[in-house]
Amino acid sequence: MLKIEPRLLLLLILLLPNHSWAAREWFTEQTSIIRAHKALLEGDLKQSFDSMVEAWQSNPEPYEKEHLDGLLLKGLDVDCGRGFDPSGYPHWLDKLTIQRQEVQNTGRLSYSLNIDVLTTLDINKLSFIRWPSRSLLTHAKLTNEKVNDKYHNNSQIDLNTEIESGLYKIQLETTSGKNWEHWVILASPNNEQSVRWKSKDSWIIDKTALLNRYCPLPVLDVMLYGILDGDYKKVWSEEYESNYPKTVPASNLPANRYLLGVSMTHKHWQGLISIEYKQVINKTYDLSN
Repeated sequence: MLKIEPRLLLLLILLLPNHSWAAREWFTEQTSIIRAHKALLEGDLKQSFDSMVEAWQSNPEPYEKEHLDGLLLKGLDVDCGRGFDPSGYPHWLDKLTIQRQEVQNTGRLSYSLNIDVLTTLDINKLSFIRWPSRSLLTHAKLTNEKVNDKYHNNSQIDLNTEIESGLYKIQLETTSGKNWEHWVILASPNNEQSVRWKSKDSWIIDKTALLNRYCPLPVLDVMLYGILDGDYKKVWSEEYESNYPKTVPASNLPANRYLLGVSMTHKHWQGLISIEYKQVINKTYDLSN
């Protein structure tokens, strides 16, 4: 039987008219990447995801990492990632969002990681670890706020570079001693739409690919920040899921100099975990009457 490199196998299989037949006839090797391919073609998203986890744990070569990125993104074409993990949350965990941010100020790019957790039990520890043992939130502060019997927990850290694609583990620990952990795979951003400045007071949205119909529409946020007590505070914002504006809509704010922020957020899932990538562009903005 002809041996085919994993990076070429998916392309060959997808060109064949019957994917299930292809999976039986061509997947003769038993590597974790091959198993992830086979499970994806057979519609078993959970097994595909589990095999991707195994592949990341085996220290893949650079071309294999690109291949795994492509596999994860291809899996989103089925149900935007919900089928990767059907196990659900423990009863005390309501919502979990992992958001990567890229912020462009004049001549400078910065990055951050923001993890937001909604629980019914108080959280005293939140960890996000890159396989095998690099903790990303070691110096991040965990904030807790209780509203209507729910705990809103947040941890954010600024990064020097964009967070790498690869395998991560999120771990939660409550003050009552309950623990929960889960694997998370992050792929290199493959955003279908991005935002950039067109002029000093307008922006343009670049569309580089068709949107995934199983995922939410990208969300555009327009925000104005004013200086209050010596620091910038948000004084106005609007959110759009369609009919995106390209200039600041009319507001009742007084004429002044503000910081204008425009962001585009793409979202998908891994089971119930929400994975977001938020691109932000900022610049000063003079509002006149």
